[in-house]
Amino acid sequence: MEDKTNLQSLNGLANKQPWVLLYFSTSWCAPCKDMALILDEISMQYIDQLEVVKVDVDEQMQLARECDVKGVPTLVLLEELNKKSSLIGGVTSTQVTDWLDIQLHTTSEQLT
Repeated sequence: MEDKTNLQSLNGLANKQPWVLLYFSTSWCAPCKDMALILDEISMQYIDQLEVVKVDVDEQMQLARECDVKGVPTLVLLEELNKKSSLIGGVTSTQVTDWLDIQLHTTSEQLT
């Protein structure tokens, strides 16, 4: 899981992978610490499909606002840097993989 937290680094990631998963968290959030372990697994499981980027909300408030983050932990999936979907709150590894499998196999045009 990469720890790049600015828009310029996201532009670079978009050139490597069309999918970027932003993991919004804070250092003081207990559920975020649990999610960090899950996201480490996810980053390895989906290594050929997406980049996972950890974003500390306290340090990147503007990016959190741009992605409409209301609480942590929040996962935001970007397709070519356009927001496609989000998952809010502490969730299990299975819930994250189920969500990602659906999102990664559904094109933006199919979403309404």
